[in-house]
Amino acid sequence: MEKKKKTILILSILIIATIPIPIVLIYFPSEHIVGERKAFIVCSANDFYRKEGEPDFNDGFDGNFNNDHDWGLNKSDNGYGGQDNSIPGPDSNPGVVRLIANTNPNSNGFVHLEYIYNWTNYYPLINYALYNFTAWVNIQNQVGVPGVRIGLRWLNSSNEIVRTDWSNNISTTSGLWISLNTTGTANNISSNILTQLYLVLSVEGVMDDLDEVWFDDAHVEKLFPPPASSSPITSIDTDGFPAQALQVYWTLKYHGYADDNIFFMLYHTGDSIIDINANDSISNDLTNAIIDVEDDYVNATRFKEELNVSISGSFASTLRSKDQLVIFMIDHGSNTVLPNNNATFHFEADNSYITEFEFYELIKDINVERLMINVDFCYSGNFLNQNENIGTSWYNIPNSILISSSSDNLSWYWRDNSNLDNYAGSWFFHQFWYQLNQSASIEEAFNFAMNFIPIGQSLSVGIVQLPLIHDNIGINQTWSFNGPIQL
Repeated sequence: MEKKKKTILILSILIIATIPIPIVLIYFPSEHIVGERKAFIVCSANDFYRKEGEPDFNDGFDGNFNNDHDWGLNKSDNGYGGQDNSIPGPDSNPGVVRLIANTNPNSNGFVHLEYIYNWTNYYPLINYALYNFTAWVNIQNQVGVPGVRIGLRWLNSSNEIVRTDWSNNISTTSGLWISLNTTGTANNISSNILTQLYLVLSVEGVMDDLDEVWFDDAHVEKLFPPPASSSPITSIDTDGFPAQALQVYWTLKYHGYADDNIFFMLYHTGDSIIDINANDSISNDLTNAIIDVEDDYVNATRFKEELNVSISGSFASTLRSKDQLVIFMIDHGSNTVLPNNNATFHFEADNSYITEFEFYELIKDINVERLMINVDFCYSGNFLNQNENIGTSWYNIPNSILISSSSDNLSWYWRDNSNLDNYAGSWFFHQFWYQLNQSASIEEAFNFAMNFIPIGQSLSVGIVQLPLIHDNIGINQTWSFNGPIQL
């Protein structure tokens, strides 16, 4: 009996040995393929401004207050102002603008003081440029509400005020120096052409003879939303774009993404030190970052090659159906290059760009289980939509969640971390990825970033630039780094 069993076993082995290998694979299937978490990050610029063929505006003679210019106090109530060269400012250098109450019994202590600088007496107003106005302020004692603020005041050719873009109001600084900030766009409309820009230091509220408000280091920058056809180059160190890409990279690394699964394209020419956050212990977030493509090689040609599934050896060609993929893109965007206001994504290295149609043709061929696309640039909502109905005409990319930093309008960033929010990067996506890092779901992170008000601003990011989200999977409430569906 034992001999018979052995004979049957030997015959069985011989029969199996003669089966062709493909048939053996059919009868003995491999284990279920487990997908990997992968990411594609591209930052294709590190500058915010255009070269203008003149001295650098943003740190030059026309970027700061100058005692030789024509300043004047426009007071609607009691008080006086002027330059005091004996008081040290936030940088210990003497010379501040003082606005001081000069009350009388009939005024009940209420003053309205404005120190006004007519910018366009000296420099031309650039249509559609974005003007960023900052000033340091020190309030001695306290000013009653509404308080102290700074503003960009726009006037037409008839000297009529069209609007004023104000910073936040503050009533006390506890005797310390803090920075105020406001931004505004010289966006002309045919019925009310802007021709003048005033910079305004304003104090309004109840003051007594002991109250003083000091202003110093007032500074103006003009920021362009540069079209893809012009190269935004400057000597100013602008960490914002690469800092935001690095925040995404380090967040993914912290949550277990392997460098072999992250394809990182980073343009940071001239920036060997990039500091995301002024408050953390990391002084250079470039240290130990594994970057696949750098600087001059970060261009539209390489971008399209790496996201093309049909090119052997490309990043996209390594993706499998069970993988999940995160795509993050940051740079300048434009809706002026193509017909019908369609959007483009710009590459600073060679002044190239990719159109929304080219991007869609690449992405629609990528077959993964889950895909999140973050596009962080001006007109980014337009970039992910197929016609002028922005937000209602999303490209049909299966198994995807699509998120843009703006609609068909401008996106905003901190140029570096020398602001009271203490970070360099996107007003929207910095907060979005910070919340993801704290285990928030995509929906929670999106809502938090939408409602975030950057310090010095009066409106939320959602109102200023209208970020958009479109979920083709239906998992934005559960997809997170620690959720039931792991990001």
